[in-house]
Amino acid sequence: QESEGRESRKVVRVEAAVCVLVFGMSSGTPAAAQINAPGPPGPYVIDIRGAAGGIPQDSAFFPPVPAATIIPSSGSGIEIGAHVYLIQLGPARLGIGASALLVRGTASPAKPATPASGSTAATSGPPTRPDVDATLIDVAPQLSLNFGSAEGWSYVSAGVGRAQILTGTSAFGGGRSGTTTTPAQEVESGTLSSTNVGGGARWFVKAHMAFSFDVRFHLVSAGAGLGGGPATPSTKLIVAAAGISLR
Repeated sequence: QESEGRESRKVVRVEAAVCVLVFGMSSGTPAAAQINAPGPPGPYVIDIRGAAGGIPQDSAFFPPVPAATIIPSSGSGIEIGAHVYLIQLGPARLGIGASALLVRGTASPAKPATPASGSTAATSGPPTRPDVDATLIDVAPQLSLNFGSAEGWSYVSAGVGRAQILTGTSAFGGGRSGTTTTPAQEVESGTLSSTNVGGGARWFVKAHMAFSFDVRFHLVSAGAGLGGGPATPSTKLIVAAAGISLR
């Protein structure tokens, strides 16, 4: 009986050890999963992206030009931004930051056709239409709602900032009789209120670098004109940007 008692106690100890081991493994699994799970979006990012978007078309933004002058309808440039991510709001992470956008477009008149070999056609005179360029500058703080994890997230954001539209024409014309030389001209819109709303996403291909894109609508307010220039109307522009985000 004493021998049987010792065997029973051994069995009990073995069963207890197995139970402790199984419990320890089962209780440790969620903790390990929590350690390996990605955190929320952030903690911060710096965006560097190429941008392409529209240019205002209203004549009030441009210097006086001859009829049929071509003006740029779109341009390309760069967008730079920085954002930090503060608190959780339900399923989203609240972010605050700012972005700066520069888009520039140019347009030139068509080159005159080259006379065929042996042709008696007169050599073309000086150009009668100028090259035209336009630059959009927009700087704005932004609030964003971000959905996902630190490995990648999508977002929607909006902001109210300031914009400026600068345009210019090249000198054209010549000194021949009957042709007036027109000097280069520039027009500045002055500082205008600008509201933007849009969204995008970031995917971190490395721990500190992500591919990112953004599509944004800009509503630029009407302006009174700078230096006695014509008043400018409100205008809507769409800008798309793609590049990298760093953290």
